[in-house]
Amino acid sequence: MSKKRKHHLSFVDLLIDVAIELRARMARTVLMISAVALSTGALLASVGIAQNAAYQVDADIAASTINQVLVTPAEKAVPDRTPEEIKAGTIQQFFPPDTEERLKKISTIDAVGRKINIQSIMNVEISRSIAAIDHVALELSGITESYLDAAEITKPPTSWMLNTSYPVAFLGKDAAEKLQIPNTTDFEGLSISINNTEFSIAGVIDTKNSLNNDVMIPYQTALNMTKTDRGSEVLIHTKIGAGVQVSNAARLAIMPQAIEKLLASQVASVQKIRDNVSGQLARQAAWVGAFLIVLTILLIANSMIVSVTARTTEIGVRRALGSSRSRVASVFWVEGALTGVLGGLIGSAVSACIMVVVAIISDWTAHLNLGWIALGPVLGAVVGIVASAYPAIRASAIHPAIAVRSD
Repeated sequence: MSKKRKHHLSFVDLLIDVAIELRARMARTVLMISAVALSTGALLASVGIAQNAAYQVDADIAASTINQVLVTPAEKAVPDRTPEEIKAGTIQQFFPPDTEERLKKISTIDAVGRKINIQSIMNVEISRSIAAIDHVALELSGITESYLDAAEITKPPTSWMLNTSYPVAFLGKDAAEKLQIPNTTDFEGLSISINNTEFSIAGVIDTKNSLNNDVMIPYQTALNMTKTDRGSEVLIHTKIGAGVQVSNAARLAIMPQAIEKLLASQVASVQKIRDNVSGQLARQAAWVGAFLIVLTILLIANSMIVSVTARTTEIGVRRALGSSRSRVASVFWVEGALTGVLGGLIGSAVSACIMVVVAIISDWTAHLNLGWIALGPVLGAVVGIVASAYPAIRASAIHPAIAVRSD
């Protein structure tokens, strides 16, 4: 018989021996396989769920902030008003009057609007005398109607007034609450005072937290108050994925002769954001899974040590009949590896099911990383081999004469 065939038969005999042992102690076998399945499944599922969550965050980002670009004047780009301008009361305009029209010529832009932060230019006092409310801490801004479109804010029916110079004001939800404006659709007779000038309330806007604490007046009305657009900004809403290109082209479209006077917000890469989110979530999940695997290793090791103790006589007989130390140890090595592989296979299947179920419940798109799932049996085998290391060494160290005499 060739040496190669002899080794083959020896390994087959070893597998048969391990299979008989596992079948003889079925309850213990099921317990160990279940432990490996749960630990590997938990690790694979937790990392998989983290990846699905990262993909969902990616989609949410792509549907929101990634398609907005903000253009503002560069530092010291807007000169101070001259004494002549102040005396004449002329309005200093940094942005061209047709800024929106210039930008809308870019095909990847959906909406453009302007906003001016009034409190960055002058002191503002907002009050409501009829409710005995003085000097409320609110933000005052002037916006165009199209700014609401660019910010993806639902417009009220009266939003057209933002394109006029009327003394009207729109309130964010928090601002309305602070000014004790009732929740109504009829704002007739309701007004607030801004720097001792009465402004009629034209509506309350649900701004999705971005302008909730703001009092918003028409952009032209704000210019008439400040006499300068020094604190203004242009918000651009682009088609999804066009943010980077638009941020580069917007300055040229607005001021082709002096693009250095403008700053355009750089849109972060979706892939970079997704990678960061995915990495953080995966690390958190991996720590939980690793902890479960350590517990599983301890459980299997403890179970196999008990098995070594229970099989001391059998091991002694094997040694007395000529089995080498390595042969005795290999029984436990193979038993641990086989248990781990079976548990890893079950764990992979369980993790795939868990990821799909969680995605369905959370209304996500399930992304199954087949390479990561296929790692389950390998991970299980490693767990089984590591767990069986000490029991195998302990079994191989048993002296046959002492083992045969043990009860």
